[in-house]
Amino acid sequence: MNKDPENYYYRKMPDENFSVEIIKRDLKGQGPVFDSHWHEHMQFYYFVEGSAFQICNAHKFVVNPKDFVVINSNELHYTESLSENLSCYVMKVDFPFLYSNQIDSCQVKFIAPMSNNYITFKNLIRDDEQICNCIENIIKEYYSKNIGFELAVKSDLYMLIVLLLRNYVDGYLTKKEFDIRVKNITRMDQVFEYIDHNLSQKITIHELASVANISDYHFCKLYKKITGKTPMDYINSLRINRAVILLSEGNSNITEIAFACGFCDSNYFSRIFKKYKGVAPNKYNRKE
Repeated sequence: MNKDPENYYYRKMPDENFSVEIIKRDLKGQGPVFDSHWHEHMQFYYFVEGSAFQICNAHKFVVNPKDFVVINSNELHYTESLSENLSCYVMKVDFPFLYSNQIDSCQVKFIAPMSNNYITFKNLIRDDEQICNCIENIIKEYYSKNIGFELAVKSDLYMLIVLLLRNYVDGYLTKKEFDIRVKNITRMDQVFEYIDHNLSQKITIHELASVANISDYHFCKLYKKITGKTPMDYINSLRINRAVILLSEGNSNITEIAFACGFCDSNYFSRIFKKYKGVAPNKYNRKE
């Protein structure tokens, strides 16, 4: 698989003997938190302050404090802060960590399928006190580092798996279905790289479909299914995010920024900018 660093993410566990990592993210201001990316492992987000717009494949939703988000394997996802202050915990778990030395029914029926990414879960979990208590206990133990915290974290992870399996299974994938998902993500991986390298140029659907080696019609359908956006909507969002950076630098006028971000007309750029940011670019610049 082509693991383009622009949208594929992999991070080694800081402790190779303890396959759980929790990172707290505290962010100031509205805008992208995590650009569109994917990874082979399952990941969890737990939000504690502020609100954010979240996309997981074609699922779009707004998250609030105490919302728990499951990012399934090979699931393209994107997070954008809607608040001036956003705080969340990002949790990564390598599920083989939960294997026992002796193969038993628990491992065969539950842990192994999750480790092999054959079970998918609903992305948004809300108003579930048991889930919240479980996650908060895991976070507390992880950061306390008191004696036996590894056992406590492992115990709560088993409970989390039970709660997810009982209440939030979205589907079961066969190996063939999983391989198709990986193949589609790989196609999009090449498309994302092409978009990133040509963002300041005119980009057509036909060009992107050619990169993915499928027809224009099937490309648009597959793209929307995986990202939850149309190709042009995704491209425009990237261009507007780049425009925000250029506006904050204050070294270029509106027309120069429009052309630098791939817009051939400054009036069209202003309309698209206002659509995404709710304010005209010249006013946004003064605001900054």
